[in-house]
Amino acid sequence: MTKKQVDYVTCVIGALALMTGKSCSWIYQRLHSAGLINDYLAAGYDVLHTFSLEYVAEDVIRLMKEKGNALC
Repeated sequence: MTKKQVDYVTCVIGALALMTGKSCSWIYQRLHSAGLINDYLAAGYDVLHTFSLEYVAEDVIRLMKEKGNALC
């Protein structure tokens, strides 16, 4: 993962933490175990970083619900 990807993933995790009221470490653990950090956020960085953090965070929440790992 590049530094830009790491910085972006960190921002998305922070946005998710603010939206859900959960800690950043809790969010990271859930996303990591679901495979979304590498397979979605880092892999899709080139496209995803052009969208707002709110949009991407809402998309991640939706993806987690579909996987049966709701964040909220």
